[in-house]
Amino acid sequence: QFYWRMNARRMEAQVVRDSLLHLAGVLDLTRGGPSLNPRDSVRRRSLYFKHSRDQQDKFLKTFNDADHLQCYRRSESIAPQQALALSNSKLAIQMAGKIAERLESEDFVGIVFELLLGRKPDDAERRECETALADLETAATKAKKANPAQRARRGLVHALLNHNDFVSIR
Repeated sequence: QFYWRMNARRMEAQVVRDSLLHLAGVLDLTRGGPSLNPRDSVRRRSLYFKHSRDQQDKFLKTFNDADHLQCYRRSESIAPQQALALSNSKLAIQMAGKIAERLESEDFVGIVFELLLGRKPDDAERRECETALADLETAATKAKKANPAQRARRGLVHALLNHNDFVSIR
């Protein structure tokens, strides 16, 4: 009866990357095959990446990738570099755009919250997100960017990908 709740923990590096790709709808779920060199353009699961001293994916390394020199042990840590990796990585920005493209709905804020964070937004979060969407769309319009509404949605998705609840398993 007490197993319904567990302590929160951080996602492993491969789970973070694979979650981004899966939510964007581009994760290649093909089973088996040869090991691949780690690159941003690879859409296979991170499980299939080669592990070597010379070829390490920077994104995975930031999120405590398993160390192949120590029998694939991994340490769990929370570091500022992890937030910066999700904010600035090419992969995260591209996947935020693809996620925003996939979600065309009246209640964009509610759906994106449920998809990315696994819960509904409370009233304060909903107001803040709607304000942020309006501000981002206004800024894109003033800068004469193409499709300002879509750019605003991509910005909100990217911000929610950086939320602690996205990288935590509860």
